[in-house]
Amino acid sequence: MTLEIREATVEEILPLRKAVLRPMEPVAPSSYDGSPNVHHFAAFADGIAVGCATVFPSEYDGLPAAWQLRGMAVEPGRQGSGIGRLVLGPAIELVRAAGAPALWANARTTALPFYEAMGFEIVSEEFSYGPSKLAHKRILLRLQP
Repeated sequence: MTLEIREATVEEILPLRKAVLRPMEPVAPSSYDGSPNVHHFAAFADGIAVGCATVFPSEYDGLPAAWQLRGMAVEPGRQGSGIGRLVLGPAIELVRAAGAPALWANARTTALPFYEAMGFEIVSEEFSYGPSKLAHKRILLRLQP
């Protein structure tokens, strides 16, 4: 199977995000989709998004130039196949090229091993987050010393 990895439109990734992250909610853009300088990255198989990630500038702990990762999703049957790494890699490179000191996210605890393998560190205690109230921890990827 050949995957196409590229920047995507929000419309291209909404069905995947809904299916993986918000199955009980209607298909609709999230509030961050309208953020200035938002970038969506996706992996496409036969023209359908099977993995996605969104990054945008968002202050973190006094770092006004930090960026945030949101909407990271991989089709359930393809999780663990490397698609997450393929999608997140170019997003991290864009954030690094923008000169950001860090990329941060609120990560589901079930995904922490993936993020740690990508170089993120856990920087908070566990908390409930979002409409699902699933367990999350804040993670941080330092991009500059």
